[in-house]
Amino acid sequence: MSSVLVTHPYHLALDPREAALGRPYPPLQTLVAAAALRSAGHEVVVHDRMFAPDARGFGDALDRLRDPRGGRFDAVALVGDDHAVSMKQCLGAIRTATEQMLAACRDRGLPVIASGPDLSDHPEHYVAAGASAAVRGEVQRVLPAWIGGERDLVGVHGERGAGGRAAPLDDLDALAPAAWDLVDLRPYADTWRRRHGRWELNLWTARGCPYKCNWCAKPTWGRSYAVRDPDAVAAELVALMDRHRPDGLWFTDDIFALRRKWLAAFRRALDTRLQGRPPLPYRCLSRVDLLEDPAFTADLAATGCREVWVGAESGADSVLTAMDKDCTVAQIETATRLLRSHGIRTGFFLQLGYPGETLADVEATVAMVGRLKPDAIGVSVSYPLPGTPFHERVAPYLRDTHWQASMDNRPLFETPYEQPFYDAAKRVIQHQHAAAGGRRAARAFLDRPDRDRTRTLIAAVAHAAALPWARRRMRRAAVPNASAVPRSW
Repeated sequence: MSSVLVTHPYHLALDPREAALGRPYPPLQTLVAAAALRSAGHEVVVHDRMFAPDARGFGDALDRLRDPRGGRFDAVALVGDDHAVSMKQCLGAIRTATEQMLAACRDRGLPVIASGPDLSDHPEHYVAAGASAAVRGEVQRVLPAWIGGERDLVGVHGERGAGGRAAPLDDLDALAPAAWDLVDLRPYADTWRRRHGRWELNLWTARGCPYKCNWCAKPTWGRSYAVRDPDAVAAELVALMDRHRPDGLWFTDDIFALRRKWLAAFRRALDTRLQGRPPLPYRCLSRVDLLEDPAFTADLAATGCREVWVGAESGADSVLTAMDKDCTVAQIETATRLLRSHGIRTGFFLQLGYPGETLADVEATVAMVGRLKPDAIGVSVSYPLPGTPFHERVAPYLRDTHWQASMDNRPLFETPYEQPFYDAAKRVIQHQHAAAGGRRAARAFLDRPDRDRTRTLIAAVAHAAALPWARRRMRRAAVPNASAVPRSW
């Protein structure tokens, strides 16, 4: 059997927005790969790059980790976290870090197998950068054989998932749980608690998404969907509670509990394993058409769900239709009300700059935020990633290929308006969101007038005062881009 160094290319410091948020999560796919190798009998060392300043010190780390004879490990698995949104954005800074890490391995004569979302789209690029083998799609399909000695597996392997072909493993329960014991979780807990006073760990229940939103990249698993046994998830969740004592969880699934029967079974399994203890609070992603079901939202609340993020995207049905979202603004409204009735916070992902979007459409999104008052929002411009129908449609109009860091919010194609408009529109939405919470902030202040509630109330008033001026700036900046992508689909 082999000795393997398992690592990943994501460096928090290279992603300034995520670093400022102070919410780092361990690299799940990396730890799942490490667990798979260990289960197969290999000696595994996990080297976590999350808190390293950049990739330039990776070569020195390789030298430290190997013994004087170079026998501590004889291969490297560079496994990007396919479960992490920041990796799925295929950031330019992380691509550069990956290239530097591959070069360090090559310089030391170490064979390296590499995988990750950007690699699934551009495997040949990473082979040229020094990867002995580059895996498109599911790394577990190739990793055990390659580490086990089949080093003739060079070049590009696997199926690319973005085009819709099924690439995941059929039986996710055959995978060992993530190797949590091989990574030091203390820096994660310390960072979270220093910034937020609490600590969240990440957990996954499923891989893939069968929906057809035409801008959504699926480089690893395509439009397929596979889910773990609900009791296995409950067992891992309770084990994390007992061993590491996080204050909450983030379920990384593209859509948590897509199958309603699965959620009901998970509720029963969790009740059995908790033995009367309260569930651990968690956050997740979902779709508004699932959240219209009162029994579904009741099961979410009963299993500990405290916050759900949905891809609301736009307050204009015409934009949602163009995106192939298969949902409506009315469904967003219903889902928000139902979640709130169960005490579950709602977050909206909002998207600006989709081809054909007009000023009136953006103002409809602003109005939706003011009307529905989501607890949190995330605003970005439309981002074309390879392998999606959206990318294919805007390819002749591309200005660039990647953001350098998360939420760069720099248009990569010829959008309906220029960047100053989207900068202004984002500010309008942020002002509207904060101002919409003014009444709630006032009630909270009157109930208990402490320092934090005073600040929240003052901020709401300030945002409300700034909103009219921001609207004027947005409207002045709404000069149509003559080179914009036409909405012809």
